[in-house]
Amino acid sequence: MKTRRVVFNFHLYLGLAAGLFLVMSGLTGSMIVFRDEIEALIYPELMEVAVRDERVPVQMVLNAVKQAYPRDKLLSVRMPRTPQQTYLLKMNDAHGLFVYADPYSGELLGAHRQEDTLIGWIALLHTELLIGERGKNILGVSALLLICMSITGFVLWWPPNGIKNISRGFKISWAAPWKKLIFDMHRALGIYALLFLVIIAFTGVSLVFNKTVAEFTNFVTASPPRPAPPLSDTSGVAGATLSLDEFLNRADHILPAPTTWINFPQTPQAPLVVRKKMPEESHPNGRSFIYFDQYTSEVLLIENASQAPSGTRIFNTFYPIHIGIIGGLPTRILQVVAGVSPLVLFATGYIMWRNRRKTKSIKNTSIKWARNSASRHDK
Repeated sequence: MKTRRVVFNFHLYLGLAAGLFLVMSGLTGSMIVFRDEIEALIYPELMEVAVRDERVPVQMVLNAVKQAYPRDKLLSVRMPRTPQQTYLLKMNDAHGLFVYADPYSGELLGAHRQEDTLIGWIALLHTELLIGERGKNILGVSALLLICMSITGFVLWWPPNGIKNISRGFKISWAAPWKKLIFDMHRALGIYALLFLVIIAFTGVSLVFNKTVAEFTNFVTASPPRPAPPLSDTSGVAGATLSLDEFLNRADHILPAPTTWINFPQTPQAPLVVRKKMPEESHPNGRSFIYFDQYTSEVLLIENASQAPSGTRIFNTFYPIHIGIIGGLPTRILQVVAGVSPLVLFATGYIMWRNRRKTKSIKNTSIKWARNSASRHDK
């Protein structure tokens, strides 16, 4: 019983320490599961256009963006994934400007910063608490604490007298007094949500501490690490001789699959990277990359996710699992429900803790009163 008390206290104080962060992370995560659909409803003029016969060259869109935003540098371009979807161009400025363009006319449709939109603000709150790298680390540690809380919660849920009474842990006595009802809700919801929360927490940790988790995954699977990104040759070359469309055509011949993103070099040594999604990949953006020398257009490295080592392939599934897309609509709905569960668990746990403190305070007051009373009688 002493061990159980230690586990209980550990579970309690972990919940008090990380509870509010986990509630916020769960609720905001639930809100952005359907982010693309929500943004298409709120900003249809930016997200979708009428389908026409032929798209303009991507280079034409880049030229329009450079002319409209001469002081900003282009960071990356999201390619349209449906005939209706627009280009999303991310600018490397202090405000994270998103620019949208019509792929059929090259017209710039509008721009906004991510934090200026409600769903974008929620996404930043979910991923970095609006404070950048520090916020990411706080959320990563909170996710680790959630894994610890799940383990200690399972230990406390398991009946002390054995498996014969295990069915009680799945039931909620709705007609019971409110204190028993709160306890039943915390216990039952905790066990029902346990597996989902552990998976969400672990995959969340993999997104924050990706290098460490990737190394761990490679170690467990005895896999080699991903190759380091190659560098462009800066020895006296003036600039690339190919247009962006020619880069994309070359990339399509190398890996015949949809291009999802183009990442532009931000330093003199950086390569131009074309990102692709192979048919069998579960990652929405794909994890296949072609690295080009930004000056000579030479192919520096090809990463085909279909042929990656097992450790890399496993690691590449963590993000799609985290956002709930692997099983389609049912798992996305489950992800929304699982994201709400930390709120209920924190609320019921807090109520039980407050009630215990109140009961303990009344008991201590009664003992103190009894001792004082006995002392007066002795006199």
